[in-house]
Amino acid sequence: MSRNPLTTGTIECTDKIRGIGRLAVGINVCMMFAILIFDYQSGGHGEMGSFYHANLPWILLFSGWGVATGIGLLRAWRWARISALIFCKLLVLFGIFGFVALLRVPGGDVFDGKVLISRAVLGLVTLIPIASGVWWLIFFNRKDVKTYFHGRR
Repeated sequence: MSRNPLTTGTIECTDKIRGIGRLAVGINVCMMFAILIFDYQSGGHGEMGSFYHANLPWILLFSGWGVATGIGLLRAWRWARISALIFCKLLVLFGIFGFVALLRVPGGDVFDGKVLISRAVLGLVTLIPIASGVWWLIFFNRKDVKTYFHGRR
């Protein structure tokens, strides 16, 4: 049984887009529930309570945007690809800001191996959103992905 390379590429593209859509919906729904639970548990007291209250609208807004984009990717709506590209650019931008901020944290006179290892691990963790954002920017700008979103009506 021979495979058509054009059809195989389209199926792989569709599976990746749906996987990203499911990931976006899942992560953002979990984030919405987590921030609501933390806000409820904080009781509105202390520094963490005021932090959750101040950031609750923004987190819910961006998580709602992520859920809508994920659903749009699953349904192959054209605006979802553009929304994903905007989100990827923001992810890379804020990831770079976080990485630069981490590099600018003063180390003081501490030359302990544990401090160096923890800073290195934290630096690698801050590179994950940057790498994810770059990979998604490349993926959503591919010709077959553009065709997938423009060909579906």
